[in-house]
Amino acid sequence: MEKGLQYHNLHWDVIDTHEDRSYGLFSVRINRSRSPRTGNIHEFQVLTSPDWVSVIPVTPDDQVVMVRQYRHGTARLSLEPPGGLVKNGQTPEQSGRDELEEETGYRAGEMRLLAKMESMPALFTNDFYVYLAPNVTLTGAPNPDETEELETVLVPVRDLRDYIRSGKITSSVMIAALYLFLDERETCHGT
Repeated sequence: MEKGLQYHNLHWDVIDTHEDRSYGLFSVRINRSRSPRTGNIHEFQVLTSPDWVSVIPVTPDDQVVMVRQYRHGTARLSLEPPGGLVKNGQTPEQSGRDELEEETGYRAGEMRLLAKMESMPALFTNDFYVYLAPNVTLTGAPNPDETEELETVLVPVRDLRDYIRSGKITSSVMIAALYLFLDERETCHGT
């Protein structure tokens, strides 16, 4: 059993909610919620966004296909597995397949869901889906969105932990996705 204070009810009741602003990619919603401990009402800003998806594409020669791209939030380059928003009307797997091909030119045969995670539950309402795509094949040139400038980078699976430890890969949700992949690989294959 976990140690610490145990409350019978940790769930905050939402008294009212409204959208404050919409920015296309996400909306800011204001929730007024009641504390289960004190009964006091507090205001919280919540970001609503479409679900996110990432694909861990592995080539037959055991390399992960990744993309290097500029991230406007940090104003730095980031090395990440391909991915993006789950498009309206698509399943996370369909959007993952599309993102993989658009961003890298690689195509997946098999796609296996590794995890459905909460992207950042303190602020965001959305989920983050991580798929494994073993044995991807290069079928063409990347065709990124108009607002993306990408470089395809092949990283040997054996080097992923070193890339994370050395700071070559820094996105927290992508590090979580890559560790899920490494854990699944070690559990299933013992490598």
